[in-house]
Amino acid sequence: MKVAVIVAVYKDLEALQLIIESLLNQTQVPDEIIVAEDAQHENIKEYLHSLNNEKIIHISHEDLGWRKEKILNDAIKTATSEYLIFIDGDCVPYKNFVKAQVDLSEKNTALCGRRSEPGPYFSTKIRNHELSIEAFERNYLFNYFQLKKDKTKHLDEGVIFSPDSFIFKLIHKFGRKNSHIVGCNWSCHKENLLTINGFDEDFTLPTTGEDTDVERRLRHFGVKMKSCRNASGMVHLYHKSIFNREIAATTEALMETKKDIFVCKNGIEKL
Repeated sequence: MKVAVIVAVYKDLEALQLIIESLLNQTQVPDEIIVAEDAQHENIKEYLHSLNNEKIIHISHEDLGWRKEKILNDAIKTATSEYLIFIDGDCVPYKNFVKAQVDLSEKNTALCGRRSEPGPYFSTKIRNHELSIEAFERNYLFNYFQLKKDKTKHLDEGVIFSPDSFIFKLIHKFGRKNSHIVGCNWSCHKENLLTINGFDEDFTLPTTGEDTDVERRLRHFGVKMKSCRNASGMVHLYHKSIFNREIAATTEALMETKKDIFVCKNGIEKL
């Protein structure tokens, strides 16, 4: 099974470099790394070109505001792989990230992951290459109290087990029952996304359109949600949040108007 990792990125070259480095050194290196840039910044183009790596595919479009759904649709069309893994351009995957996704993958199933969100202290050390992502993962429990002091969000998501391990199976037998897609860490077979015509490009603000709406429509066609939390881990690098209640309310209201539409009109294909 060919696997593509689709990285949705906007401006943050520093984080993108860390992500590409991680993806090229995975225990299972993806067949395609599609950098889906919701803008056109010369420094990102130059960096990716300098790598001269045939696995890396760069697509972009003019910066006209939030058009993440559109660039993700372009990435789906570009991908030749059967299985697609979606991550955000400020989230650095752990070393076994891709392998865990593949090992847990099933037909007609979307894998739902999460991320650990350290605060400024650890995020700065990772960005400055003072702390590698491998060392961050390896010493996660050892640094537990420092991570708490750094106001790390979703602290439990940084603890990782093999999908085959007894502990992972135990966690998912008695917990993690209500799984939902979060746009920064999820995956499914390409054919499932083609069934719903991909992402709805009517969403032009963060949240909902990149995950909740997609999940709603996938579920309608019988795609089940399965947790890959505590197996397919990643680190969300700290930055000031752009999300607020007003944005959430606007996108939720838009989705409500589409509650009976499961194949979006303004998606991969324009229907």
